[in-house]
Amino acid sequence: MKYAAGFALAVASTLAFAQQSGIGSIKVEPSPARGGQEVRITISAEGEAPTFCGMEVHFGDGSDSRNVKIDGKTNKFPITIAKTYDKPGTYGIKAEGKKVTNHLKCMGKAKTSLVVEAPPAAAKPAAAAECPQGYKMTGKAGKAGDFTCKGGKGATAPAKPLPCADGLEYFSNDKSQQLGCRKMKAQKK
Repeated sequence: MKYAAGFALAVASTLAFAQQSGIGSIKVEPSPARGGQEVRITISAEGEAPTFCGMEVHFGDGSDSRNVKIDGKTNKFPITIAKTYDKPGTYGIKAEGKKVTNHLKCMGKAKTSLVVEAPPAAAKPAAAAECPQGYKMTGKAGKAGDFTCKGGKGATAPAKPLPCADGLEYFSNDKSQQLGCRKMKAQKK
């Protein structure tokens, strides 16, 4: 009798404990994110982390959800999933228990929101409008944004150097009436 009562008590306490532990929270980094930037979605357990259960993670962007099996060895709480959101917006991310193959569903559920901002505007190459008054661009701007402007009759070089993109340096040649931004020359040792 003692054995049966002890066994029933152990089973009852195990079931009560299992109901208290499970999916607890979701953390997303970075937050906010930029469109096209990879984010890390980390799902943590509440209480003692279960070692054998299944869950489904919904990303909120209409893409397929992902089934995750917690096995206590290679996949265990906290678990991190990498995801890229291409479009700006607010996305609801949630994790909830689901039976996955022979893994019974994890207890609990969690949700969070992620704001995805538009990616930064791509740097545009220098345009003819960036040549000072009296100067015209010769040829096309290079991929790095490098360009050369040639002065017309009576053109005077600006008092201040033109602003150049990173990796470029300003140059000016009074004799040829050329100025612009060019790739930096390597320093001689």
